[in-house]
Amino acid sequence: MLYTWENPAGPRILIFEAHKKKEIENDLRKDGIGDFMINETQHVWWVSFLDGLQRVVLFTEDPILASGAHTVGEAEPVHTELVLAVHGLGLSLVDDRGLTEILYVSISNSGIIWEQCKIGARRYKKIEGPKAIQFEEAYQHYLIEKTVSDKEISSRVMIDDKTEIDFEEMRLVRPHARLLRRTQEPGVWAALGLTPHSRRLHARLHRLQVDQQLPLPTFPVVLAPVPPPRSVANDDPSGTKPFIEVSIVERVMEHTSVRQYKYYKVLIQEFHVKVDMGLINALMGMFPQRLLTEQEALDAFQLDIEKAGQPLEALAAIGAASDMKNFYDNLHLSPLKVHVSFSLGGATHLPSFVGTILQSIGVTLTDMNDVVFKLSYYERNYEFLSQKELISQVQSHYTGQALKQLYVLVLGLDVIGNPYGLVIGLKKGVEDLFYEPFQGAIQGPGEFAEGLMLGVRSLVGHTVGGAAGAVSRITGAMGHGLAALSLDKDYQRRRRDNINKPPANIQEGLARSGKGLVMGVVDGVTGVFTKPYEGARDHGVEGFFKGLGMGAVGLVARPTAGVVDFASGSFDAVKRAADMSEEVTKRRAARYLAADTGVRPYSRLQAEGYKMLSELEKGKFVSTDTYEAHVWVIPGKEVVMCTDKRLLYLEKNNVFGGWQIVWTYLWSEIPDVPTSVAKGVYVPTAKRKVLGMFPSSASGKVIFLYDEQQKKYLLAQCQRLMSR
Repeated sequence: MLYTWENPAGPRILIFEAHKKKEIENDLRKDGIGDFMINETQHVWWVSFLDGLQRVVLFTEDPILASGAHTVGEAEPVHTELVLAVHGLGLSLVDDRGLTEILYVSISNSGIIWEQCKIGARRYKKIEGPKAIQFEEAYQHYLIEKTVSDKEISSRVMIDDKTEIDFEEMRLVRPHARLLRRTQEPGVWAALGLTPHSRRLHARLHRLQVDQQLPLPTFPVVLAPVPPPRSVANDDPSGTKPFIEVSIVERVMEHTSVRQYKYYKVLIQEFHVKVDMGLINALMGMFPQRLLTEQEALDAFQLDIEKAGQPLEALAAIGAASDMKNFYDNLHLSPLKVHVSFSLGGATHLPSFVGTILQSIGVTLTDMNDVVFKLSYYERNYEFLSQKELISQVQSHYTGQALKQLYVLVLGLDVIGNPYGLVIGLKKGVEDLFYEPFQGAIQGPGEFAEGLMLGVRSLVGHTVGGAAGAVSRITGAMGHGLAALSLDKDYQRRRRDNINKPPANIQEGLARSGKGLVMGVVDGVTGVFTKPYEGARDHGVEGFFKGLGMGAVGLVARPTAGVVDFASGSFDAVKRAADMSEEVTKRRAARYLAADTGVRPYSRLQAEGYKMLSELEKGKFVSTDTYEAHVWVIPGKEVVMCTDKRLLYLEKNNVFGGWQIVWTYLWSEIPDVPTSVAKGVYVPTAKRKVLGMFPSSASGKVIFLYDEQQKKYLLAQCQRLMSR
């Protein structure tokens, strides 16, 4: 029998009477099952389920029929299962006209992770460094032997004199008994299960990262997940939660196109977005706006006239017919926590529409650093929603909250640093102190001490790091303003590049800050003499007076900016030392694009070499030389490099970071082709004259290389470049 509601806008509750006038209420918005007595002996079951857009209530005396109607699709075995696992993906966005790589988008896996756990405990600890590599090599060797050998292979393997592992039981036998766990989460994983009356999808994207590949960017990493708290990372087998996780259970109904989603959940982890104007300009230059021709504009206008002439009822009917509704039992889209940073650096001019947006929210003279947006979750239960309605509601839900939280921008602007970050840092430390010990206690009696230790370290790290970070940003903003007062674009660029290249450790950070302080004074004094000369050389008399003004202003502004940057850099070094979170770095160096070859498959060797050349002496050689090849003498410490114009021997500066030149010769200064000797490669050099008259005694250099392949490669490159 078909029924309808007396008041369609009222509460949709069906009330029916059982034995002894007992009233039973049924909320017909959702599926349900129940039973009641209609007399002393007769037992009746009721079931509520969806059939298309129609809600059906079934009354039956058969409990098996009732339970079958209620659990259809849920209790059925899966007849087809498809599993997709992708190790990783990479997408490179290249401007082939400008021969620059703009972005590199990567989806990566967790890597192979080895963990150990005390017997009887629940918390696993990650095995780091050389020990993990030893375990993996021994495990792979054991698997190969087990596959190839006809004899029975012992599962117990000696890693070294003190360490023994049972790979069959995944246990560490010596020196201490421990449980072992080996995991590797793929970059993309999806499983689709099909039953006669349901579809089930579970998908994970482990890690998504977007790197900016333009030269000397303000923010090298544009988008990346923020690492979770230490306790959460320890709980999770892969060390980090998946960046995006989706779980969907759909009931398949016969004879209808309406879809019923029993469960629909999307979870997105905390992430950061860092953008500068250099990136925006590069993207806009790659996708220029296309102007409509007069004929195209006329055709579009005619279409608008035709639509305006149609009756409203026809448009509404077309929209209703084309947009089918689906039923969502449980729809949940996770809250979003986004750290936003923005910089005007890297751009010579602003696009008009970007400038208008920035001025409308007051971001005219400053940058935005680590402003946190917290957007609450979107949830709907037992509702019919069309695709268009769902998209519209989700957009308005998140954008509405983002607009409400725009006040955070005022506290996040770097005119005054970011005092908001100080408050958040202190608050986070206190939260961790109460969060992680609680989790440790749940995991086992012996784990409380470890949880307490993590909590205390976090409190110290966030409190010291938060306070130092806030002072660093406030002083950094002052330095930014003082550098702008110097009116010297080249000085501002070099200062920004130095700040945006993070030091490897606290010693390097303090050393670089001290160097910046001294160079600020030196640049200020020398600028009084050099700026008028440079101005006159480039722009004549007008340039001379302009340079005179720049030198006079720089005499005050540069030393002052150096002092402020010294304070900012020192506080930043303290913050990095106190903070336990890992620095997110680029997945790979920018692609090397030679002018004569265009876009070619990515070469890590060439990208690595070009990166060293571009960073050498603040980019001095990039504009004059073309990178050709390089060979490591001591990996990571000393390297010999060939360009089209010269041969360079470089070494890593352990104090200030970066590379410095030990010696270099133009190809014209090398009289003969280098030759192979017992210790490496001998490079003959022309005897340079001392004071322009007397020849020096030096006659050559020896590059210490003991690998024959490296020798041959270097000699071949030298011969090729000298014969040009």
